[in-house]
Amino acid sequence: MLRDEALRAVQDPTAPPTVLAQVAGEFPDLRPQVAAHRGAYPGLLSWLAAGDDPAVDAALAARRAAPAGYGAPTPPYTPHPYAPGPSSAAHLAPAYAAQQPHTQQPYAPGGHAAHHPQPYPSPDATYAPGAGYAVGPQVAAVQGRPTAQRRARVTLVSVLAGLVLLLLVGVAAFLAVGSGAPSAEPVGQGVAGAPEGSGQDAVAPGTATPEHGLLAGAGDESAPVTVEVYVDYMCPVCGRFEAVNGESLTKLREAGSVRVVFHPIAILDRYSQGTAYSTRAASSAALVADRAPDTFQAFHAGLLAHQPQEGTAGLSDAQIADVARAAGVPADVVAELADGGAAEFAPWVAAATQAATSDPALAGPQGFGTPTIVIDGERWAGDWSDAQALAQAIEGTSV
Repeated sequence: MLRDEALRAVQDPTAPPTVLAQVAGEFPDLRPQVAAHRGAYPGLLSWLAAGDDPAVDAALAARRAAPAGYGAPTPPYTPHPYAPGPSSAAHLAPAYAAQQPHTQQPYAPGGHAAHHPQPYPSPDATYAPGAGYAVGPQVAAVQGRPTAQRRARVTLVSVLAGLVLLLLVGVAAFLAVGSGAPSAEPVGQGVAGAPEGSGQDAVAPGTATPEHGLLAGAGDESAPVTVEVYVDYMCPVCGRFEAVNGESLTKLREAGSVRVVFHPIAILDRYSQGTAYSTRAASSAALVADRAPDTFQAFHAGLLAHQPQEGTAGLSDAQIADVARAAGVPADVVAELADGGAAEFAPWVAAATQAATSDPALAGPQGFGTPTIVIDGERWAGDWSDAQALAQAIEGTSV
């Protein structure tokens, strides 16, 4: 029982005897008020009288001297032989055995409907802290109103929760802007985060363009349309782009309608548990384009078909070599990949990434991302998730 509840109980003339008994057991300083309360029954008064408390004795003396009807117990009480020690005062279970039958008249103060109290519970029952008790309207009216301390605590918790929410939103926004995770253009692009490296001493593949594109297997030089695709081999959206458009691009390229130039870059190295998978995969593509250009297109498709998930270590050099072997890459080049020989082209990949991410002509509303598609030198912002949209754009340009 809370102290404010105990204070309300001793001030309420209709407080149940069980509540008064609990007040007396839990709050010794309120025993004089309990002794003076009209609802205190003979067994409780006898227990109080046995406590040798001068204040209680004074209250009992005043009670005995009070005019008839003041609240003197009926029948007159006498000191009760049962006087539990302090260790059991909070329970008071046996002391209530002398409780007399009690009745109460209907109570309807202030125009409220008559309140018919239920029979008092067993004296063994205790009052659960915080729970209401049927003691009359002046107490009931107070129940449910939060205290100032409780209101302050709720306000503090609400403010802290709001601050935490704002912090989480800020962190999420920072990660979305600075990460290579898919965004929403047109159905998702990786936002650029280029690796360091000036590229001044970079060794370029033999089939590379000055703009860091790979011409290996790109198609007929006289094709009417040139499509350039910027790709990070860990970007899941690049994998979806290949799944949707790879076959149609191959058919158009083989038909001589388009020249397809891939730009392998690395913006997602920090999502491969420190293995720099984006750089290793792009460097492997550069090595294959340099050593075995006729197999590059198949190797490119194989890397995207066996694409690891973001947040994993990615494929090992040996696993990249397995992809190359399955794509028909010659055995000596496969062995070079397995031994980590692709690191030769890592500076070139860094330079290609730096050039792409800093070119405003390649940036979308959220900055540069992968995949980025360029048709005849102009960034294409169409919906490549539609399997026909890119092919129609290429064919429309060639007319």
